[in-house]
Amino acid sequence: MKILVLSDSHHASLESISFEKFDAVIHCGDYGNSLTSFNHRNVFFVKGNCDIYGEDALLLELFGKKVFVTHGHKENVKYGFDRLIYRSLEREANVTLFGHTHEQICFQEEEILFLNPGSYPTSYIVILDEEIHLYQNGKVKSVLYRW
Repeated sequence: MKILVLSDSHHASLESISFEKFDAVIHCGDYGNSLTSFNHRNVFFVKGNCDIYGEDALLLELFGKKVFVTHGHKENVKYGFDRLIYRSLEREANVTLFGHTHEQICFQEEEILFLNPGSYPTSYIVILDEEIHLYQNGKVKSVLYRW
């Protein structure tokens, strides 16, 4: 299993990403002018506060996990995570992916893993089998949790 998680790329180009190398690519919103890059069967995305197209949130079944994907602006994640946690609990999610803060955030609450990849291209997340790799400036910053 190999999953790429991006968010808040705004007007950064996604052309250098080989989408076919991943089992799934998930963009947590504010994709800017990159919508045409998402013409691959394995790409899932939500709209952020700067986007027009896409769903506000998705609930995906991926590799044995129920994954809730949202941008985070409607949950006010810049001011705390209570609303995000409640929405994740309502959906019975195992993993929640979100963006909006432009900062990498990883925590576990109520047995749910919460991941924010930060702002692409500076930061992103790659999930390989059971390891979650956090990238900053193209280098692995740390390996956290288990999928």
